Amino acid sequence: MRIMAVAFVEDDTNVRKQILKQTIIPDEVHILKDTTPARSINLRRKRIAKAQEDLKRIVIDYEPDLVWQLEGDGDLPENALERLVGHFIKNNDVAYISGIQVGRHGLYCLGAWRNITPNSFESIDHTLKGLQEVEATGLYCLLAPTHKWLSGKASWDGEPYGPDVTWGLSIDGKKYVDMGLEIGHIVKSGIIRPSNPSTCTAYFKKNTDGEWKYKTT
Repeated sequence: MRIMAVAFVEDDTNVRKQILKQTIIPDEVHILKDTTPARSINLRRKRIAKAQEDLKRIVIDYEPDLVWQLEGDGDLPENALERLVGHFIKNNDVAYISGIQVGRHGLYCLGAWRNITPNSFESIDHTLKGLQEVEATGLYCLLAPTHKWLSGKASWDGEPYGPDVTWGLSIDGKKYVDMGLEIGHIVKSGIIRPSNPSTCTAYFKKNTDGEWKYKTT
């Protein structure tokens, strides 16, 4: 079973460190570097969407059995990949399985999403345990069969969520998060973890004026 790790990052120092400390080392690693990072969130979302499509060509050339996708600012437990592989062996008909991570932009909800409609969506209940089915996640630590990973189509056209979510939504099949596989989010002030007491569940809804609002629990 050949595993290929992929990521799109501005600086590859941390992601390579996270890969090398794993109890299982992937057979191939390809890091796509963003040499001219976009500073606005809208432009960055478009760049992420394009990068996801660019990574496809690399994965097609290598032909792995599984794709392990990461981001550049995660702090992973040493058994992250081993744990995901273990889940996959037991559930090999899934589209992908991911860890959980809290966002870094002030709203500490998990980047794993359910009940997505044109007018509302919500983060997964942060108090749940075990494997939980979701509709999409971030790209911070997920493992997918190659044919499922390649079937994803990343795009961003003004949605209230990013291209990682549109990519996840485009993939047929069941997607899960392991609520016990906590991925730290590295920020300038330290590391935000899902166990942070500020972690919440967020509910987003579009109002009659077309504005997106949210509440938390």
